[in-house]
Amino acid sequence: MLKYGDKVILTDHKKNKHTVTLKEGGKFSTNYGYIEHDKIIEAGNGGIVLSSKNIKYTVLKPTYIDYVMHIKRNAQIIYPKDTAAMLMEGDVYPGLEILESGIGQGAFSIALLRALAGKGHLVSYEIREDFAEQSARFIKEFLGDVDNHTIRIGNIYEGFEGVYDRVFLDLPEPWHVLKYLKDGLRDGGIVVAYIPTVLQLKTFVDTLKELNYFADIESFELIKRPWKVDGLSVRPEMWIYNHSAFICRARKMQS
Repeated sequence: MLKYGDKVILTDHKKNKHTVTLKEGGKFSTNYGYIEHDKIIEAGNGGIVLSSKNIKYTVLKPTYIDYVMHIKRNAQIIYPKDTAAMLMEGDVYPGLEILESGIGQGAFSIALLRALAGKGHLVSYEIREDFAEQSARFIKEFLGDVDNHTIRIGNIYEGFEGVYDRVFLDLPEPWHVLKYLKDGLRDGGIVVAYIPTVLQLKTFVDTLKELNYFADIESFELIKRPWKVDGLSVRPEMWIYNHSAFICRARKMQS
Protein backbone atom coordinates (compact mmCIF):
# COMPACT_ATOMS: atom_id res chain seq x y z
CA MET A 1 0.00 0.00 0.00
CA LEU A 2 1.37 3.43 -0.97
CA LYS A 3 1.56 6.31 1.50
CA TYR A 4 2.84 9.86 1.67
CA GLY A 5 6.63 9.93 1.66
CA ASP A 6 6.96 6.91 -0.62
CA LYS A 7 8.77 7.13 -3.94
CA VAL A 8 7.05 5.79 -7.06
CA ILE A 9 7.98 5.37 -10.72
CA LEU A 10 5.41 6.75 -13.16
CA THR A 11 5.78 5.48 -16.72
CA ASP A 12 3.88 7.02 -19.64
CA HIS A 13 2.81 5.54 -22.98
CA LYS A 14 6.22 6.40 -24.49
CA LYS A 15 8.00 4.48 -21.70
CA ASN A 16 9.36 7.67 -20.14
CA LYS A 17 9.97 7.10 -16.42
CA HIS A 18 9.53 9.71 -13.72
CA THR A 19 10.48 9.33 -10.05
CA VAL A 20 7.97 11.02 -7.76
CA THR A 21 7.98 11.43 -3.97
CA LEU A 22 4.38 11.38 -2.78
CA LYS A 23 3.26 14.38 -0.73
CA GLU A 24 -0.05 15.39 0.76
CA GLY A 25 -1.72 17.81 -1.66
CA GLY A 26 1.04 17.25 -4.23
CA LYS A 27 0.71 17.16 -8.01
CA PHE A 28 2.90 15.61 -10.69
CA SER A 29 2.98 17.92 -13.72
CA THR A 30 3.82 16.78 -17.23
CA ASN A 31 3.25 17.73 -20.87
CA TYR A 32 0.35 15.30 -20.74
CA GLY A 33 -1.39 17.11 -17.89
CA TYR A 34 -1.11 16.70 -14.14
CA ILE A 35 -1.75 13.87 -11.69
CA GLU A 36 -2.69 14.44 -8.07
CA HIS A 37 -0.61 12.44 -5.63
CA ASP A 38 -3.80 11.29 -3.91
CA LYS A 39 -4.82 9.60 -7.16
CA ILE A 40 -1.47 7.81 -7.34
CA ILE A 41 -1.93 6.46 -3.81
CA GLU A 42 -5.46 5.40 -4.71
CA ALA A 43 -4.18 3.54 -7.80
CA GLY A 44 -1.58 1.70 -5.71
CA ASN A 45 1.55 -0.20 -6.59
CA GLY A 46 1.08 -1.88 -9.98
CA GLY A 47 -1.95 0.30 -10.78
CA ILE A 48 -2.88 2.69 -13.59
CA VAL A 49 -3.55 6.39 -13.09
CA LEU A 50 -4.85 8.91 -15.64
CA SER A 51 -3.48 12.40 -16.11
CA SER A 52 -5.79 15.40 -16.47
CA LYS A 53 -5.42 14.93 -20.26
CA ASN A 54 -6.50 11.28 -19.98
CA ILE A 55 -3.03 9.79 -20.57
CA LYS A 56 -2.33 6.48 -18.79
CA TYR A 57 0.60 6.15 -16.40
CA THR A 58 1.67 2.94 -14.69
CA VAL A 59 2.49 3.22 -11.00
CA LEU A 60 5.28 1.10 -9.50
CA LYS A 61 7.39 1.30 -6.38
CA PRO A 62 11.05 1.64 -7.39
CA THR A 63 13.26 -1.42 -7.41
CA TYR A 64 16.86 -1.33 -6.21
CA ILE A 65 17.98 -0.73 -9.81
CA ASP A 66 15.45 2.07 -10.30
CA TYR A 67 16.69 3.75 -7.14
CA VAL A 68 20.46 3.53 -7.52
CA MET A 69 20.49 4.35 -11.23
CA HIS A 70 18.34 7.47 -10.88
CA ILE A 71 19.54 9.09 -7.64
CA LYS A 72 21.40 12.36 -8.02
CA ARG A 73 24.93 11.40 -7.10
CA ASN A 74 28.30 13.01 -6.53
CA ALA A 75 30.21 9.74 -6.42
CA GLN A 76 30.47 6.85 -8.86
CA ILE A 77 28.48 3.75 -7.93
CA ILE A 78 29.00 0.04 -8.40
CA TYR A 79 26.60 -0.80 -11.21
CA PRO A 80 23.84 -3.36 -10.63
CA LYS A 81 25.29 -5.86 -13.12
CA ASP A 82 28.48 -5.90 -11.05
CA THR A 83 26.73 -5.67 -7.68
CA ALA A 84 24.91 -8.95 -8.30
CA ALA A 85 28.15 -10.75 -9.18
CA MET A 86 29.99 -9.32 -6.16
CA LEU A 87 27.28 -10.52 -3.79
CA MET A 88 27.52 -14.01 -5.28
CA GLU A 89 31.34 -14.12 -5.48
CA GLY A 90 31.47 -12.81 -1.91
CA ASP A 91 28.91 -15.42 -0.81
CA VAL A 92 26.94 -12.88 1.23
CA TYR A 93 24.18 -14.20 3.48
CA PRO A 94 22.51 -13.21 6.79
CA GLY A 95 24.69 -13.27 9.90
CA LEU A 96 28.04 -12.28 8.41
CA GLU A 97 30.34 -9.54 9.70
CA ILE A 98 31.20 -7.45 6.62
CA LEU A 99 33.63 -4.59 6.01
CA GLU A 100 33.40 -2.31 2.98
CA SER A 101 35.40 0.71 1.84
CA GLY A 102 34.66 3.25 0.45
CA ILE A 103 30.98 3.76 0.79
CA GLY A 104 30.69 6.38 -1.96
CA GLN A 105 27.01 6.94 -2.65
CA GLY A 106 25.83 3.95 -0.62
CA ALA A 107 24.44 1.90 -3.53
CA PHE A 108 26.47 -1.21 -2.74
CA SER A 109 25.84 -0.74 0.99
CA ILE A 110 22.11 -1.04 0.32
CA ALA A 111 22.65 -4.31 -1.56
CA LEU A 112 24.79 -5.71 1.26
CA LEU A 113 22.28 -4.72 3.94
CA ARG A 114 19.41 -6.30 2.02
CA ALA A 115 21.42 -9.52 1.69
CA LEU A 116 22.19 -9.50 5.44
CA ALA A 117 18.44 -9.20 6.13
CA GLY A 118 18.92 -7.59 9.52
CA LYS A 119 21.36 -10.24 10.79
CA GLY A 120 25.10 -9.75 11.10
CA HIS A 121 26.70 -6.35 10.69
CA LEU A 122 28.08 -4.06 7.99
CA VAL A 123 30.88 -1.59 8.74
CA SER A 124 31.55 1.01 6.04
CA TYR A 125 34.75 3.04 5.98
CA GLU A 126 34.72 6.35 4.12
CA ILE A 127 37.45 8.97 4.13
CA ARG A 128 35.15 11.82 3.03
CA GLU A 129 32.65 12.99 5.62
CA ASP A 130 30.35 14.55 2.99
CA PHE A 131 30.11 11.22 1.14
CA ALA A 132 29.40 9.42 4.41
CA GLU A 133 26.58 11.81 5.33
CA GLN A 134 25.05 11.70 1.86
CA SER A 135 25.20 7.91 1.62
CA ALA A 136 23.58 7.59 5.04
CA ARG A 137 20.65 9.67 3.78
CA PHE A 138 20.28 7.55 0.62
CA ILE A 139 20.42 4.30 2.59
CA LYS A 140 17.78 5.51 5.06
CA GLU A 141 15.58 6.79 2.23
CA PHE A 142 15.54 3.34 0.57
CA LEU A 143 15.73 0.97 3.55
CA GLY A 144 14.48 3.06 6.45
CA ASP A 145 16.28 2.79 9.77
CA VAL A 146 18.75 -0.10 10.01
CA ASP A 147 20.48 -1.04 13.24
CA ASN A 148 23.19 -3.31 11.82
CA HIS A 149 25.15 -0.68 9.88
CA THR A 150 28.03 1.47 11.12
CA ILE A 151 29.74 4.19 9.06
CA ARG A 152 33.24 5.11 10.17
CA ILE A 153 35.11 8.17 8.91
CA GLY A 154 38.73 7.28 8.35
CA ASN A 155 41.51 6.28 5.98
CA ILE A 156 41.39 2.50 5.69
CA TYR A 157 44.89 2.55 4.15
CA GLU A 158 46.02 3.18 7.73
CA GLY A 159 44.17 0.14 9.07
CA PHE A 160 40.77 -0.69 10.51
CA GLU A 161 39.12 -2.09 13.63
CA GLY A 162 37.59 -5.54 13.94
CA VAL A 163 37.74 -8.96 12.32
CA TYR A 164 35.39 -9.78 9.44
CA ASP A 165 34.01 -12.65 7.37
CA ARG A 166 33.92 -10.62 4.14
CA VAL A 167 35.74 -7.52 2.90
CA PHE A 168 34.65 -5.47 -0.12
CA LEU A 169 36.97 -2.79 -1.51
CA ASP A 170 36.07 -0.01 -3.94
CA LEU A 171 39.20 2.13 -3.69
CA PRO A 172 41.83 3.66 -6.00
CA GLU A 173 44.60 1.53 -4.44
CA PRO A 174 42.97 -1.45 -2.71
CA TRP A 175 46.24 -3.39 -2.43
CA HIS A 176 47.24 -1.14 0.49
CA VAL A 177 44.49 -2.75 2.59
CA LEU A 178 45.52 -6.37 2.00
CA LYS A 179 48.27 -6.45 4.65
CA TYR A 180 45.64 -5.70 7.32
CA LEU A 181 43.58 -8.71 6.25
CA LYS A 182 46.13 -11.10 7.74
CA ASP A 183 44.46 -10.43 11.10
CA GLY A 184 41.34 -8.54 9.97
CA LEU A 185 39.81 -11.25 7.74
CA ARG A 186 38.89 -14.63 9.19
CA ASP A 187 40.53 -17.75 7.75
CA GLY A 188 38.46 -18.91 4.82
CA GLY A 189 36.97 -15.43 4.47
CA ILE A 190 36.58 -13.64 1.15
CA VAL A 191 37.88 -10.33 -0.15
CA VAL A 192 36.31 -8.80 -3.26
CA ALA A 193 37.66 -5.71 -5.00
CA TYR A 194 36.05 -3.48 -7.63
CA ILE A 195 38.88 -2.22 -9.84
CA PRO A 196 38.49 0.14 -12.84
CA THR A 197 41.74 -0.36 -14.79
CA VAL A 198 43.90 -3.30 -15.81
CA LEU A 199 47.04 -1.82 -14.23
CA GLN A 200 45.24 -1.51 -10.89
CA LEU A 201 44.05 -5.08 -11.29
CA LYS A 202 47.59 -6.35 -11.93
CA THR A 203 48.95 -4.56 -8.87
CA PHE A 204 46.14 -5.94 -6.70
CA VAL A 205 46.61 -9.54 -7.88
CA ASP A 206 50.42 -9.30 -7.62
CA THR A 207 50.04 -8.12 -4.01
CA LEU A 208 47.63 -10.95 -3.20
CA LYS A 209 50.20 -13.46 -4.45
CA GLU A 210 53.16 -11.80 -2.72
CA LEU A 211 51.43 -11.91 0.68
CA ASN A 212 51.17 -15.68 0.36
CA TYR A 213 48.04 -16.10 2.50
CA PHE A 214 45.46 -15.79 -0.27
CA ALA A 215 44.23 -18.50 -2.61
CA ASP A 216 41.45 -19.14 -5.13
CA ILE A 217 42.17 -15.79 -6.83
CA GLU A 218 39.84 -14.98 -9.71
CA SER A 219 39.52 -11.85 -11.86
CA PHE A 220 36.84 -11.04 -14.43
CA GLU A 221 34.61 -8.37 -15.94
CA LEU A 222 30.94 -8.48 -16.94
CA ILE A 223 29.43 -7.31 -20.21
CA LYS A 224 25.64 -6.96 -20.51
CA ARG A 225 24.15 -7.23 -24.00
CA PRO A 226 20.48 -6.18 -24.21
CA TRP A 227 18.18 -7.66 -26.86
CA LYS A 228 15.17 -6.19 -28.58
CA VAL A 229 12.18 -8.55 -28.75
CA ASP A 230 9.27 -6.89 -30.54
CA GLY A 231 7.09 -9.09 -32.73
CA LEU A 232 9.25 -10.46 -35.54
CA SER A 233 12.06 -8.06 -34.68
CA VAL A 234 14.38 -10.10 -32.46
CA ARG A 235 17.94 -8.82 -32.44
CA PRO A 236 20.64 -7.38 -30.21
CA GLU A 237 20.20 -3.73 -29.32
CA MET A 238 22.57 -1.28 -31.00
CA TRP A 239 24.21 -0.48 -27.66
CA ILE A 240 25.84 -2.57 -24.93
CA TYR A 241 26.77 -2.23 -21.25
CA ASN A 242 30.51 -2.53 -21.76
CA HIS A 243 33.40 -2.44 -19.29
CA SER A 244 32.63 -0.76 -15.98
CA ALA A 245 35.28 -2.36 -13.78
CA PHE A 246 37.15 -5.57 -13.04
CA ILE A 247 36.08 -7.72 -10.12
CA CYS A 248 38.72 -9.67 -8.24
CA ARG A 249 37.92 -12.24 -5.54
CA ALA A 250 40.28 -14.18 -3.25
CA ARG A 251 40.05 -16.45 -0.18
CA LYS A 252 42.06 -15.93 3.02
CA MET A 253 44.14 -18.92 4.10
CA GLN A 254 45.67 -19.72 7.49
CA SER A 255 48.91 -17.84 7.93
